[in-house]
This record gives sequence, C-alpha cells and structure tokens, in this order.
Amino acid sequence: MAILTAIRDRMMQQRTDAMLISSRQNKLPHFGFSSSSGFVLVTRQHAHILVDFRYYGEIAARTQGYQLHRLESTRPMADIVNQIATEEGLQRIGFEGEHVSWQSGNAWREALRPELVSVSLEPLRQVKTANEIALICEACRIADAAASHIRRFIQPGLREREVAAELEWFMKQQGAEKPSFDTIVASGPRGALPHGKASEKVIVAGELVTLDFGAQYQGYCSDMTRTFLVAGRYERPEESPLFAMYQTVLEAQLAAIAAIRPGVACHTVDAAAREHISHAGYGPNFGHNTGHAIGIDVHEDPRFSPTDNTLLRPGMLLTVEPGIYLDGEGGVRIEDVILVTETGAEVLYQMPKTLLLTGDN
Repeated sequence: MAILTAIRDRMMQQRTDAMLISSRQNKLPHFGFSSSSGFVLVTRQHAHILVDFRYYGEIAARTQGYQLHRLESTRPMADIVNQIATEEGLQRIGFEGEHVSWQSGNAWREALRPELVSVSLEPLRQVKTANEIALICEACRIADAAASHIRRFIQPGLREREVAAELEWFMKQQGAEKPSFDTIVASGPRGALPHGKASEKVIVAGELVTLDFGAQYQGYCSDMTRTFLVAGRYERPEESPLFAMYQTVLEAQLAAIAAIRPGVACHTVDAAAREHISHAGYGPNFGHNTGHAIGIDVHEDPRFSPTDNTLLRPGMLLTVEPGIYLDGEGGVRIEDVILVTETGAEVLYQMPKTLLLTGDN
C-alpha cells in the first residue's frame, strides 16, 4: 500500500522504528472508516491494527495486509505494543504528538518500553491519491447540488436555521454522511460575521445571505460558500448597494484561482486575492486567509495565507474563499474547492458565481 510506504519513508527521515497512529484522520485510510477508537502501529516489517471487539470484525472484513490485535481491558494498547516491540526489536516509536493530550502522552511514556518521539503525519496527506480525489469530488458534487437547491428554497420570512436544516437534509438525501461542519447561514448585517452560524434571524427581502457549508462523503469533506441576493426587493442583482462589493470578491477569487499551478507558493495565491481587495479599498475588511487544504478534515495544511511558503503540487486540493465584511451592513464570501493539476487548477463546482437572486428566478 502506498500509505504504508509513505509512512515508512517518514520513519526513515525521523529515525524511528515504528509509527503509532491514534488520530481519527490518519487512521481512516487504514481502517476504511472514521473512528476515534483503536490504533495503527506501522513497523519496518509489519502493519498492525489494535481495536476492541466493537470494530474487530468490520476491520477484519475490510482490510488486508495488517496483523489485527484485539484490545481488552486486561490487554491494553501498551501491553500489545510492548510485545510487538520485543518481537520486532523496536527502540524508537513515533507518535502523533499534536493529536495526543498531555495526559495521554505522559501515560504512554511511562507504560511503553520504547522511546517515544513526536512526529507529524500531516504532510503525508497534502497530496491526495486518485481514490481520495474521487471521494472529495463526490462530496463536492453533493454540495454543488445543495447550493442550487437551497437558492431556490430561500425566501423572505424564513429563519436562518430553517435554511440550514433544509440544506443539511438535502445533502443527506444526496448521499452525504453528515455536514462537514456546522452550517453557516448569515443574512443581512450578520453577513459581516465570517463564521455566523445559522440563527433564529428572519431573512429579509433585498438582503445578502451567505451560506458556507459542506458534505462529508465516506470520510472526506467538501467546503463551499455562496452569497445570494434575497428576492423581493430588487428585480436585478445590480440594483443592490452591495453589488460592487460582491464583484470585488468575485474578481479577487478568480485572480487567486488563476494563480494556482504546480510550483507556485501558497502565499502567492493569497496575495493575488488580497491585493485585488486592497486596491478596491476593502483591505481592512478581509481579515482571514484566502483558503486552506481539504480532505479528511475540512481544514488541513497547507493554507493560502500570507506566511505559507508551501509549493503547490499536482493532487493537492485547497479552497479559495476571499471575503469582505462590513459591520452593520453585511458581507460577501465566495468559495470553491480547487484541484491542483499538472498544468494549473480545476474548480470542482459547477454553480455560477455571478450574484444570483434566491427563488426560482
């Protein structure tokens, strides 16, 4: 398996004899499903999975090439790992220090005979496999369909929570396991809140409403943002006093996408969006990064930020989501998931990004 080869290469770099994996994110490719329970231990010779009776049968049916060990109250993880360490001569074991609590880390150090070394596996998830890309594309398809559906659903008088509930129900009907994160529905002045989770506020005709949402499909996430103009006050989007702000965000997003190609540093993509917004006079009103990688987690590294020097590679998937936020007036954000290709970038959503009226317009 490619994932085992990559982990063993990482072990060589870190001079460890094994890697103990405990995080939900990094166990998923081994388990075949997402779970906070159990462990994966990759050594130079073998790959081991340690789980209790709840998951043992399912993992046994799903996986090949792993030695399975059943966790029991009388046979905890430390006992099994110590036995494997004796059999395979393990002296140094890497573990995911950034995912393990201080209390657990100390307990493991006391119970495990090999030396423990904190190692990050996050860089191994930056470039996705063909299967991972296919799963994320399906998660994006679900979000794309949901965006079209919810635009027609929204009308004056609905509460933001009602819109979020409809959106999440529709995504599940399309095959989503669950939303990738708490759905954001921010209308009118609440649009100035970048993370304005759906509230009891009633949506009013002529407002802008921003929806930021995603679908989780077989453990992989999508992330999408669209801003609509609520029908009932203006016949055309251009009549809205916030139309110019919307156009600025759209142009900034398109500029950032155009900058994406292999070998380009992430901060260069961020600058393409940020400079356009600043030149339009909205610089202080764009206070977050331009985007982030996406995969098993909705927010992964690298980031389209002013300080991220990571060079883009084919197979990376990142969002591009510039925004402008005006206190007391509202805000605009537009977000797509982008696949870095051999020659440039592929947008994984089909929905138009021009300012659209809600309803059946």
